[in-house]
Amino acid sequence: MDKIRPRRVAELLKNEISQILTNDVDDPRVQDVVITHVKVTADLSIARIYYSSYDKKSFKDLEIGIDKSKNFIRRKLMTSVHMRKLPQLVFERDNIPEEAERLDEILRQIGSVNDEQR
Repeated sequence: MDKIRPRRVAELLKNEISQILTNDVDDPRVQDVVITHVKVTADLSIARIYYSSYDKKSFKDLEIGIDKSKNFIRRKLMTSVHMRKLPQLVFERDNIPEEAERLDEILRQIGSVNDEQR
């Protein structure tokens, strides 16, 4: 199967879902959501949409808002994305920013310990 097609579909879905969340979803819980990346399976049956938010305090509300908006987003995608079959949408919180922040903190601590030992 073509390896480029899943990447192209992922990029298209990322752009379309970002637009839908910004312009069409009225739920205030998802106003600060950022779609970080999308992964589509080789057979185009599942699209994993990874999201984050600038507001770190409200991830639980954000999850609820996205879950409530999922069917609306899918219906909007059906009209804007011209595919024979739209992939199943699976929304997952992107933990990479928090993990990177935690790793930076560990490295800073290691650096300060090394500085003290000199």
